[in-house]
Amino acid sequence: MCAMFNNSLANSLFGSRNSIWSGSFLSASNLGDLGLMKSGVYTKMLKSYYEKVGNDKETKTESSSSSNINSPTWDDVRKKYVTPEVKVDAKAEEAEKALSSVKSTSKNLSTDASALANMDFDSSSRDEIYDAVKKMADSYNAVVDSAKKSSLTSISKSVSWMTDDTKARAKQLEKLGITIGTDNKITVDKDKFAQANLTDIKSIFKGSGGLADRHAQRANGLVNLASNQMLMNSGRSLYSSTGVLK
Repeated sequence: MCAMFNNSLANSLFGSRNSIWSGSFLSASNLGDLGLMKSGVYTKMLKSYYEKVGNDKETKTESSSSSNINSPTWDDVRKKYVTPEVKVDAKAEEAEKALSSVKSTSKNLSTDASALANMDFDSSSRDEIYDAVKKMADSYNAVVDSAKKSSLTSISKSVSWMTDDTKARAKQLEKLGITIGTDNKITVDKDKFAQANLTDIKSIFKGSGGLADRHAQRANGLVNLASNQMLMNSGRSLYSSTGVLK
């Protein structure tokens, strides 16, 4: 008996563009399936299916033996013979959550650090400056926490560079009432910060090359690292149609 493959069956076997991204049955290993096709496994499966359907028809009623047998779709065959057991990969889900957290906290740090670096310190009150520093510190600490949940070496290394950069200025920061804990997170003492010299505050945080600007740049890099890894995990390309990195 010759099996006529319709469009639906062909799409299921080879996977349309959309089905490949959405995780069709054969999208995970097209080369392996090609080997199975060449070996005749799928043909035998279809033949067996037709025979089974034919036997079932005859068993139910003799009068139905003359009726036409409907052509099966690939889903019919797949469900009967090769339906895989779908299991949720808990580790993969946790890794994805960690990347998402790194991406979101790094975006916040980029925004807050850039705002501090570009702040008009001379026309701002000490409370306004403190609020900006404290906001950046909170975002910085959130990145440190989120990075601990990611197993990606590039992310942990990038955060390590960021914390080392901060530690290199520990003595300068102490003058402003800013201390670095053993967990690499920073704390801002409001009373000590209020007494700090404005010149010292500006020398650390103001403008391009300052600590705030450096943190903003590092945060942007972390956003890209997390985003690219998430794209790779989803099976999508990191590059646009023009070859530019997304």
